[in-house]
Amino acid sequence: MDSASVERKLGRTLRLMPVIVLALLALSMFTGGFSTSSEPSVIKNLSHFLFTVFIAVGPLIFIAAMLLIEHLRKVSAKNLAMNKSKLVYSDAFNLPSQEMHGYKIAFITDRPPTFTGLTGDRYTQDAAARCSLNTEHVPPVAGCECGFYAYNDIRRAHHELSINPGAFLIDVDLFGVGFTYTHGFKAESQLVNFLTLPKRCMRCKVLPAKKFVTTYKMNYVSFAYWKWELRCSLCSYSFKDQDSMSVHQMSQALNTPLR
Repeated sequence: MDSASVERKLGRTLRLMPVIVLALLALSMFTGGFSTSSEPSVIKNLSHFLFTVFIAVGPLIFIAAMLLIEHLRKVSAKNLAMNKSKLVYSDAFNLPSQEMHGYKIAFITDRPPTFTGLTGDRYTQDAAARCSLNTEHVPPVAGCECGFYAYNDIRRAHHELSINPGAFLIDVDLFGVGFTYTHGFKAESQLVNFLTLPKRCMRCKVLPAKKFVTTYKMNYVSFAYWKWELRCSLCSYSFKDQDSMSVHQMSQALNTPLR
């Protein structure tokens, strides 16, 4: 068990909370749980008891889950720190070899379109990492954040996608010198294999997605940028031709297969 799996399970559970609350409210209402009548009723008392227990225990379970996630994160960080010595090798030409295939979340921004990470860093389909903090670094550096990151578990990537509206899931291969970290890999260069398209409109979440459109937004560090989304025919109806692209055109612009 790790923090990522517990976090995913907690997220799925939280999505059920409104349904559970509505079901308990409906049960209490139909069994007279909110009635002012003083007549004894086993069903009424039971529904009132279940609703009370849910209100009292629900938050405690959530707090316990958050404490468990934090504990697992600390354990993972401690294990990673204990294994830092494995990043140092006596022979630079005899490093361990491992295939670094993973998944990551990215936005499509700018004109012409390009990939943009969750941190705001832009990159192309085939790119080498550069360090913005120290120009002397050749990424990745163990004590620095520079380098390309990717999750090694697609379930973790799907979880991040669910909490980042407007982002896309991409399949990548990392090359060169690389490190493993808590949730995946950190490496020198990256090749985007393909981008996974959402089946439904990224705006209304109901109709089938048809084409890309772009809107002007404020960026992470307060400057404006163009953001691309895949929308249905209805949600993209008002966009001009210069502010829209077909799936094929976007694939050519990114030099990446879109699936």
